[in-house]
Amino acid sequence: MLKDLVAVVDDVEASKSFLKRAVKFAEAHEAHLAVKLLTRDLYGLVGLYPFDVYPLALHEMHADQEAQLDQLKQTLHGAAVPVEVRGMADDPGFAHGTLRMEGRYADIVLVGPSNAYDDKKLRRYIIETVLLSLGGPVLILPENSSLEQINHVVLGWDASGEARRAARELLLIAQTKARVDVVLVDPEPTPEGHGPAPGSDIARHLARHDFAVEVHREVSGGLSVSDVLEQFALENGADLIAIGGYAHSRVREIFLGGVTRDLIEDARVPVLLAR
Repeated sequence: MLKDLVAVVDDVEASKSFLKRAVKFAEAHEAHLAVKLLTRDLYGLVGLYPFDVYPLALHEMHADQEAQLDQLKQTLHGAAVPVEVRGMADDPGFAHGTLRMEGRYADIVLVGPSNAYDDKKLRRYIIETVLLSLGGPVLILPENSSLEQINHVVLGWDASGEARRAARELLLIAQTKARVDVVLVDPEPTPEGHGPAPGSDIARHLARHDFAVEVHREVSGGLSVSDVLEQFALENGADLIAIGGYAHSRVREIFLGGVTRDLIEDARVPVLLAR
């Protein structure tokens, strides 16, 4: 059961459509929604401004932040659930610590499409920080998507620990008796991975939680795994794709795994990432 949601934006006008979807999602779950507006902090740039100009620039920054906060409150006015609005002043490239603090106590962090952000790197920082520092989950709501009740999920399954975490998150986010298509791309039976019958073990586990589960073993045929999953979801009318979000490095500038990276950048179906 979801009760505490967080969304982070940096441009109120650009994020209006995303925020509308976030509010609807919160209302469907009767959850509290906290929207954090990140604006650029000039304190770290003091050396770049003449002494007599810097106070004026700082004043203008604060005035702009207040104006955007007022606009954000107006955008969110009338929601049927509690909505908290808070401003954060930081440089987007150094927002790691701030995002960790804001997302630490949330059930899930909501992220919009790339066009909802003025700083595209900020969107990636949000996803990376939540996945690597907090363990997820992240819910990406792409443009022109609708996600309120989740009755049909595609679970991208590769028998990894990250995929296992994504399956666990479905217990919180999906409706009771939801349909879950467990999709495996080019699976091979292995003693320590998929086992002798790829997908059968996770299918039994989810079925015991009262989901209607079906296993699909797909052949990539030259397509990427992300394309196979998204194509399957679109053709079958799924509400959501759930996958494990993994990375090859724990350093600040990480390189997300290929499937994760592709779905983050170009998702046409809502995506749940967990790690």
